Amino acid sequence: AGLVPKGIDIAPMLAEAKRQLHEEADYEREGRCLSRFGALLADRSEFLVPELHTDLTTPNVLAMSYLEGEAVDSLETASQAERDRVMTLLIGLLFRELFEFQLMQTDPNFANYRYAPSTQQVILLDFGATRAFPEEFADLYRDLLRAGLAGDGDGIRAVAHRIGFMAPDMPAALERSMLDMLEMSLQPLRNNAPFDFGASDLAMRIRDTGMAMAEDRDHFRIPPMDTLFMQRKFGGIYMLATRLRARVNLRALIEPHL
Repeated sequence: AGLVPKGIDIAPMLAEAKRQLHEEADYEREGRCLSRFGALLADRSEFLVPELHTDLTTPNVLAMSYLEGEAVDSLETASQAERDRVMTLLIGLLFRELFEFQLMQTDPNFANYRYAPSTQQVILLDFGATRAFPEEFADLYRDLLRAGLAGDGDGIRAVAHRIGFMAPDMPAALERSMLDMLEMSLQPLRNNAPFDFGASDLAMRIRDTGMAMAEDRDHFRIPPMDTLFMQRKFGGIYMLATRLRARVNLRALIEPHL
């Protein structure tokens, strides 16, 4: 479409997209991921994961138990306390996926989360986009968050280069914009108090900064694939928290993992 500068090699991104599409259409693989998450969350009664019917599942058919629930965004009309509780669960799970499981369901489509009003449990669905992360990848994000919580600008810059957010030849002005965007995203983690997603314009400010950066086509870079998929999940969960106008103490959730 001409949106990507000619000097950028998009072959790795296309290859990864192709690989993931094939994985998402392999229901035996998805069934294994479904069972894996069910085992990982077996000690957390707040979550429900369907049970896989292995005798009926094939590469083209995924068979699982039926769980009664409502769309998660139906919670828009729930009490503030319940909206806060559900988003605290989902954000806490996101951090566990990255730092503890090193296995993440990377598709944050709202339809992949359901809510059971009778039991107040969160139902998790659709594990086709499950992605494993190497331990070194989780360690990089742990270092980034440590630096962010400490207000260590030099540390943030160093880890951002190691993750691949910034290239060595990135112009100083563009690097400053990237660091500003990272600083914005880390700010809600610094206060040991609930962050009000519904009252914040942070997502809009981050988007505007990103759009301005994208105009510098000469220095456009595709970040590492693991980073792209994880950022997609982070963004989707942020959007859901904003939709539900949730208030969540993010620092309390992240500190145990650092």
